[in-house]
Amino acid sequence: MADNPIYKLTYGLFVVTANENGKDNGCITNTVGQVTSEPNRVSLTVNKANLTHDMIMSTGKFTASIISREADFELIKRFGFQSGRDADKFAGFADVKRVENGTLAVTKGTNSFISASVCQSVDLGTHTMFIADVGEMAMLSAARSADYAYYLENIKPKPKAVGTDESTGQTIWRCTICGYEYVGEELPEDFICPLCKHPASDFEKVGGGKAPEAVPAGVTEGGRIIWRCTVCGYEYEGDTLPDDYVCPICGVDAANFEKVSK
Repeated sequence: MADNPIYKLTYGLFVVTANENGKDNGCITNTVGQVTSEPNRVSLTVNKANLTHDMIMSTGKFTASIISREADFELIKRFGFQSGRDADKFAGFADVKRVENGTLAVTKGTNSFISASVCQSVDLGTHTMFIADVGEMAMLSAARSADYAYYLENIKPKPKAVGTDESTGQTIWRCTICGYEYVGEELPEDFICPLCKHPASDFEKVGGGKAPEAVPAGVTEGGRIIWRCTVCGYEYEGDTLPDDYVCPICGVDAANFEKVSK
């Protein structure tokens, strides 16, 4: 997969929002693009597992807020690391604007928004592609748009070295979902990952004592290969990635993972 030209394609990052029966929801996606200028139409592809997908299918309305380089990881966490079926993603979040199609545009960490009304949908199996007529749109700032590469290098937190914390000698516990690392001899039973909100049962004890030697990029200490989600950065460890694998963070399928080379 690392040598596949498909991974040379570039993508923007967006907060896609919908509203149904008074409930607002949104998700992170990299699948918005203009398809025609006359008439002015965009396409949006959404995983069927996402609540936002179901809301757009029902209402035919959505807004795509374009994430800028001024965004922080809190924005990605809010809209990408939790499900709208379990949480109100807009609770305590005031940086929004209600647009003409009834959905919310996100105004913090974004540089513009495009609202749209669906005129056609295409069933792609695991996803649905929506073709939509552009409605209200506006610029919010002059900040440059963020793409996936920028997200990985500048927005996504960098994990600490595997092993023990050199300053305390304490053990590190790593979240198997997002890679967040907790330092402490014991992990509290009620601990919740501050990044992806998964419980203590999804953490593994990395080890204690002297920190191990560095391993080649793309390979774990056990020699297993790393496959990285090109949408959210989640990493799967295994010699092969199952064809039917779905990212537990952002919901995209195996085609959106790349093999991280040595």
